[in-house]
Amino acid sequence: MITHRRLVEDAAARTRLPSERVARAVKVTLAVLALHLDVPARQRLRQAVPGPARDAAYATVPRSHGTVTDFYGEVAAHLPAAPEQGRRVARAVLSLIARDDPGLARHLVENLPPGFAEAFTAPDAHPERLPGEDAPLTDRELRDALRRRPSWSGDGHRLTRTVGLPRDRVPPLLHQVEHDARELHRRVGHSVSDEGITFTVRTRSVDAVTTADLELADRIDAAVSAVGSGGRPG
Repeated sequence: MITHRRLVEDAAARTRLPSERVARAVKVTLAVLALHLDVPARQRLRQAVPGPARDAAYATVPRSHGTVTDFYGEVAAHLPAAPEQGRRVARAVLSLIARDDPGLARHLVENLPPGFAEAFTAPDAHPERLPGEDAPLTDRELRDALRRRPSWSGDGHRLTRTVGLPRDRVPPLLHQVEHDARELHRRVGHSVSDEGITFTVRTRSVDAVTTADLELADRIDAAVSAVGSGGRPG
């Protein structure tokens, strides 16, 4: 049985999207899929999916005869996201439907054009980064990013920030930073010395600084401000 809560929670794990975007990703995937189905299949899909996504799973417009690649592109365009991320999101959502209702998945695949079966298979589990997030920053982008983040320094391979705090503030800061990193599905390096805590952010798979690292750096800055009030920021 497909339940909304389980579908959204598991889709969040498979897509690595922020929690506030997952429910929309589910609706977008089902809405675009419905366009590729005939009316009886749309009705069966609508009956099977949970309430919050039910209306998205039905359409009254003529059926699309596009390919599975077209389907992924339409999902990406409505998110909006990079094409490869649209593919990952669509496969994550539909593979969960196949897991929870195999009979429905078989019926839908039979009703869809050839090639759609792969859309109901799970994407690679937990990559380090999402497609579209892996492009290293250009020299100009890096300079602009550091100008907006004066507490950080580094080069195209990694960024660092050292924070000086009273000893009792160190554990809560580390806890918050590690929580933020997990939420963003990133890794953060840190070391503790007499000068304080030094955080390091980078995308290991491309050995470079990417936009995802800047998001993590901003979350670290916010954690320093929140947890380290009264301390001595580095």
